[in-house]
Amino acid sequence: MNTDSFHIPLVVAAVVFAAFMIWRLWPVFREGQGDAEALLPDGVLREFQSRIEAAASGEEKARALCDAGDACGRKARRRGSAVGFYLRAMREAPASAEIVDRAATGLTQRPRALENLLWRRLGAEAWKGESRSAAKRATQHLARLYAGPLRNALRAKAMERAAESFEG
Repeated sequence: MNTDSFHIPLVVAAVVFAAFMIWRLWPVFREGQGDAEALLPDGVLREFQSRIEAAASGEEKARALCDAGDACGRKARRRGSAVGFYLRAMREAPASAEIVDRAATGLTQRPRALENLLWRRLGAEAWKGESRSAAKRATQHLARLYAGPLRNALRAKAMERAAESFEG
């Protein structure tokens, strides 16, 4: 058998693999084009950090953490930091439905990260008392995620029913 006949399928497979990898990584290449725009200046991050440290109350600190999360969520390379800021804000003010809404808005480009954050929020506090409204908003956002970008009809229906249970 001729060894040259094995090279053609190998080359075709390599080209297909390279095209697939470029297709999968294209968003990363596009984000890298505007490096100056994609990164937050260090001064802005220091300003947020000083606001967080200077906060007198838990709610004020949570608001500063959300502001930092919002700023990081707008920048492609800082979205991982945004999750951390929102999580810290939720720990500072666990009963705040506003923080849940801000996190959902700030992480629209990262549905898996938002899903993880919302589940962590739901697992951290009881779904009654002061935390009731925050838990309701978290279940509503999870229902939207599962009905939309994460496509899981069963989970979407379960989260819709969980949100409805807060009505009664």
